[in-house]
Order: sequence, then C-alpha cells, then structure tokens
Amino acid sequence: MKRIICAAMVGIGLLAGFFATGTYGLSAANVEVYTMAVGLEKKDGNFGFENFFLTDYPVAFYDGDKDYRITSKNGEYSVTKRSPVINSIVATAYEVDGKFEVLSPTIEKMSSFISLMNTGMSEYTAEHHAVVIWHEAFHCYQMTGYSSFIDNICPEIDEQIIVVQVDGNSRVVELLKMQMQLLEESVKTNDIDIIHENMVKYKQADEERRELLSESVTALENYYTIVEGTACYVESCAYKELLPESYDEEYISAIGCYYSGSSKYYYIGMAQCMILEKLAPGRLGGYTFSKPIIELIYEELCI
Repeated sequence: MKRIICAAMVGIGLLAGFFATGTYGLSAANVEVYTMAVGLEKKDGNFGFENFFLTDYPVAFYDGDKDYRITSKNGEYSVTKRSPVINSIVATAYEVDGKFEVLSPTIEKMSSFISLMNTGMSEYTAEHHAVVIWHEAFHCYQMTGYSSFIDNICPEIDEQIIVVQVDGNSRVVELLKMQMQLLEESVKTNDIDIIHENMVKYKQADEERRELLSESVTALENYYTIVEGTACYVESCAYKELLPESYDEEYISAIGCYYSGSSKYYYIGMAQCMILEKLAPGRLGGYTFSKPIIELIYEELCI
C-alpha cells in the first residue's frame, strides 16, 4: 500500500509541474482533480460536441474562504487566488466578468458535504469530482455558444409544477415509466429494428402523455432533457473513461428508474444522446440545443 501511495504522490508532483505559476495554496488533491479532468480532453472536440473543450473555461475551486481559479493557455495552467464569487458549496457554471466559469467546491469541501448529507455514497474520489467539472464545463459551453437558443426554451416557471402535474398524475407516471424502459432497452441493444420499434412506441406514449400536461410543463420537460440531459451525457462519457467498472450501475441502470422532480429528465436526455450517437455517430457535433434530441432520433428513423 505504501508503494502505491508514494507513486500517486509522485504523479501529482509531476502534474503540478505543468502549472506556469505556483498553486497558491490549492491542495494537491485539487490539482489532481483538475489535471485528471483535463487529461480526458481531445483536440477535435469532446464527447461528440464540436469545439467543446474543458480548457476553454476557467475552473475555480472554493475552499470556504477563497477561490483558486485555474486557467489554461497553450498547455500551461495558471492559478490565481481571489475572494469567492459564491460563498456556497455548489458546483455550477457562472458568468464572471462576461465569461462563463466552472465554480466548484474543493474536493475536500465536497467530500465533507456528501458525508454530512448521508447520500449513501461510500467514497467520493478525484474521479467523481473530475466528472462534476466536465458536467459544469459543458454548461459553460452551452451558455457561451448557444445562449440565445437556450433562453428561448427556458420557461419562467417553478420546477415544483413537475411534482404536481407529472409525478401527481398516475397515468402520466405510467406512460413516462414505459418511455424510460423503452429508452433503456434501446440503449442496451444494437439492433436498429428493435430501436425503431421502441421509438415508435415511445412517440405514441409521448403524444398521449403530453395531451395530459400543460404547455408550460412540456416546455420545462424539454428544457431539462435538452440542457441537463446533454450535460448528463457528457458527464456519463467522462465517468465511463475514469470509472468504467461502475459506469453501467451509475448511468445505464438509472435510465429506467423513476425519480420525483426534475432529475429523471437528466437521464432521459442522456439516453436520447446515447441512442442518437448509436444511430448517427457524429450528429451531436452540430447540435444547437434548439430542439429536443428525440426529434433528431425520429428524423434518423423516419418516424
């Protein structure tokens, strides 16, 4: 065990060497998180989306007192220390001085928070935190390049309406559970005929279900599947590379699980991305967030 720990510490030291400045008190564990996340970056865009690069966006780690802001330029990383933008234990994409940044608690703060919340998570690792960074960086990408489209699909209503109109309607829940199962089956198969059959049933159920909902609720559903669903897809791709042994349990199995509130739409949108990439690899590349991914799936299958 001592040999492994020593090797890990040497690795962190080497990674820290890529920083053009000192780390100004940012712990080695957070340096590891950042370099681990950046290590997944590809030169031609990431996880299917053209011109999406994590290093385009500063990442600020909040330790409860200060932000440690990391920026990247020409393969070198610089750290600056500042007063916190948000005094809160939250990971988010946030506009600072006209540019979107990833704001995140340090891994130490996040680990303590998760422990206090009794989420049942046995261990929160650098890999988990790197995945969170990718999710929020994708929101930065969305809001930097596609804010006009996203603003157009964002209804000004409280998400509590989902609990009332969706979760509180037994027929709507029954139909949505069926749709989620169809998505899960389609993600798990490579048989295009089965996917086609499932998506025909999905569309029929969706049409019936939406007749039972107000326009504001369907607009909110679209918003979550488009904006959070695609971010969840990016998150799942990063997770698969860093923690492949638990990927299916954390993401694929979650597609068919019904959750109250908005979180179910994250997995619905994620699953739709997975299916689209299976049907038409590369189609996500030019996605503008102007319409739901499911409509692109219907187009590919001529439904």
